Amino acid sequence: MKLKSPILFTALIAVSMIACKQNETTTAGTTSNKDVVIPDSVLVDESTAREYVKNYAPHAGYVDQTNEDVRARLPKKPDTRCVWFSKKRLQDMLDKLENEKGDGVRFYLITYNKKYDTTVVDKKKPIPQKEYWGYNTLLMVSTKPDHNKAGTPIHLDYYQNSDNQQLNAAKKQEKKSPGFIVTFVPENRGELCPPPADCSSIGATLLDNPLHK
Repeated sequence: MKLKSPILFTALIAVSMIACKQNETTTAGTTSNKDVVIPDSVLVDESTAREYVKNYAPHAGYVDQTNEDVRARLPKKPDTRCVWFSKKRLQDMLDKLENEKGDGVRFYLITYNKKYDTTVVDKKKPIPQKEYWGYNTLLMVSTKPDHNKAGTPIHLDYYQNSDNQQLNAAKKQEKKSPGFIVTFVPENRGELCPPPADCSSIGATLLDNPLHK
């Protein structure tokens, strides 16, 4: 998946700047959340937003068909065009970043496996609902300020979800586990779209033609 849509980039900048503004007002204790204003430099009008969303349609593509789909001559399924996260999920991440002096969130573009072994139950590796297999989604990873070997400031991924047993054992001794790797939880059909095919039915208003035919 090649997500080059300026609307998403613009939205992420807006979220970051709002978070910084909220932090400033909370620290100063003189203003409220009602005073938070998104800078004009990151705002996009509706017609431009719709144009950018439409531009991304051919990049989204389709979910790979299984052999069964091909034999049954089922039509290709348009891939994910938008992802929704709850306010609580976002606020929890911002609170954790604030407590750990993190500087932001990196959004990775990911694709679920085409198939999963449903006979194996692993709470640390939950299997998404079958309707989402093969679809694209977003992965959010906490970052902190750091420098690379050349001394250039960077935003370094840091997280607690590691497969390294030795590292996990060391972190268990810490009072707080640092960072996070978070993807969406399919608590309802409004998390990803597609599916369902009609994104407007779950509130995604910028997708005029969700099937992008």
